[in-house]
Amino acid sequence: MSELSSLFCKVKIAKPQLEKFLSSPPEEPDLNKNWIDWWDSRKMYSKMELTPELLRTYSDNTNQEVIDGWIDYPQAMAFSDYDETTEEWNWGMMFFSENFTEMLPMFAFIISLEKYVSESVENMAIVFPFFWGDDAVHAYINFEDGDAILSPKVQTLKDVNPETVEKTKDYLNKKWDQIAKEMDLDNLD
Repeated sequence: MSELSSLFCKVKIAKPQLEKFLSSPPEEPDLNKNWIDWWDSRKMYSKMELTPELLRTYSDNTNQEVIDGWIDYPQAMAFSDYDETTEEWNWGMMFFSENFTEMLPMFAFIISLEKYVSESVENMAIVFPFFWGDDAVHAYINFEDGDAILSPKVQTLKDVNPETVEKTKDYLNKKWDQIAKEMDLDNLD
């Protein structure tokens, strides 16, 4: 990886549950078999062992502060959209990271959503090089039976349900168009 990958997370979550999650402090992740299996399945330069010290969370007081921090960082082009009608929360960044160790706190953040989301086959998060034409998937998190699981098997977009990939790309394309229009308006001032 040498270019920043994009992050997209989509979950079904009732508004009171989302508010509860956002007002909660970031959870410390447990270094368990899922984390280790996923880490061991990734290809990276100068790979080190995944340790409790490496696996960390954000130091913000609340999950809302985590979101706000990314949204306030203009280079990330982060977004957080909640649809009260469908009870879907779409969260992500057009430009997230190229470094697995930098990604770990965000994965811990997303995994901690597991006890707040409503059961849905569409609940997921993905990190991939959306802009760069590469089909590598750096992380894929799916939610099933109350657990968020980092998939060690998903290596490329071909390993993800094609409908999920299409919906993800459509959403990111729409967000990019929206962000690009806002940038153009800023340049007119």
